Amino acid sequence: MINLNELENIVDIIKIFFITLFTFYIENKIINNQRNSRHKIIIFILIITITILSKIIKNIYGFIYYVICLILSIGIAISKNSKNNIGYSILSTTISLSINYILFLVSVSLNFIPNMIFNIDNNLVSLIIILIIYTILVYKFFKIKRFSKGFSFLQSRLKDEYIDIIILNISMTILLGITLLSNKNILTAKTFTLGLIIFSIIMFITIQKSLQLYYKQQLQQREIEEMKKEIQEKDKEIDKLEKENLSFSKTSHSIAHKQKSLEHKLDQLIMKNETAEEIDIKDRINNLKKEINKNIAVELTKTNITQIDDMLNYMQAECIKNKIDFDLKINGNIHHMTNKFVEKETLEILIADLIKNAIIAINYSKNINKSILVKLGIIDGIYSIYVYDSGIEFEINTLINLGKKPSTTHADSGGTGMGFMNTFDTLNKHNASIEINEIGKENKDNYTKYIAIKFDNKHEFKINSYRKEEIEKLNNNKSIILENKN
Repeated sequence: MINLNELENIVDIIKIFFITLFTFYIENKIINNQRNSRHKIIIFILIITITILSKIIKNIYGFIYYVICLILSIGIAISKNSKNNIGYSILSTTISLSINYILFLVSVSLNFIPNMIFNIDNNLVSLIIILIIYTILVYKFFKIKRFSKGFSFLQSRLKDEYIDIIILNISMTILLGITLLSNKNILTAKTFTLGLIIFSIIMFITIQKSLQLYYKQQLQQREIEEMKKEIQEKDKEIDKLEKENLSFSKTSHSIAHKQKSLEHKLDQLIMKNETAEEIDIKDRINNLKKEINKNIAVELTKTNITQIDDMLNYMQAECIKNKIDFDLKINGNIHHMTNKFVEKETLEILIADLIKNAIIAINYSKNINKSILVKLGIIDGIYSIYVYDSGIEFEINTLINLGKKPSTTHADSGGTGMGFMNTFDTLNKHNASIEINEIGKENKDNYTKYIAIKFDNKHEFKINSYRKEEIEKLNNNKSIILENKN
């Protein structure tokens, strides 16, 4: 038969074993250790060894040395398994052991309920009930959402020293309380004086360190917050200025087109004010026009939208001035196009931007073929604008940055780079598509390229080019929608 003393030792060993086992478990949980140990049998043997060693130290030296033994031995074992430094592991072990003992004491308290109901008077049975409750509490603790992935301040590897010191302080206080509770006669306990001195020193050092770190971190935090606020205000100011500048550039660009169109129309109206002297001049001009066929302005097909017709007439005059053949083809009801797909004012600027770019491209070309063709209306069943020209090809950098930022290589010829910014704003607003087709190098018999704006509700951007490989190479092989022109 087992005597009472032996039974108490067995119960105590079982209790220490579960405390050790769950300290391992809780510590791996709170530091979120994902490292799966391949030596689980060795770990199990190690837990048994720590249990026996802790029991011996507890019996010989008392509870405080038993707690220190648990912290050091488990901390070293965890350090080897998780590859963390020993100081970090001892801190996490102290916290784990504190949580363990809190849950264990709660289990002991809850054990009074079944003891009272069933009148249990057996230490071993009581221990089994306590361990069942204890296991459930440990399991449920890490089902709490806040703790399910461990303690974030521990996983940050002690970057927040202030929090670490406070938690360590709390943990040591809890263990001190448990140590005091474990002594049945505090006044005669041999280890009480030594324990009190050790814990008093630890508490004093940690409180002093906590205050120093607190003021230091508060000062740093305040400086960081002020710097962040200042940077955010500067960023907002810069962003505001950039938007204002971009908006002003777009507005100025659009107004410039309209102004030139109105100036051209005004010149035409002045020419039609037929006084006697002006009639004579007009007759002589008409006679000259009969002799000079090259620069005769062929009357354009009308869209019957004043703003659009005025802009097309102005662009025709610009082409004549630059000795460029200008041709216009209208197909379908443009009123329907401006009522349903795009506003009159937007279409006016869109036409001006595309033709102006074509004029600049031709003026930079050495091609003897100087021609622009504009198709407006229904093309392949879609309301569109097509502008063909015989000018130079796009700079590759310009192609890559289309719609992203103002870009021009012809600033000396009036290019601002805002034309395509306006165009892409229109595409985004109306969910329209743009297609750039580079047909081939300059030649006297054909156009070199055309740009198509399609109001197809697809919002696509395609570049069909005979220079596909060259463009991709200069764009660092990044994805720009390119298709070979067969």
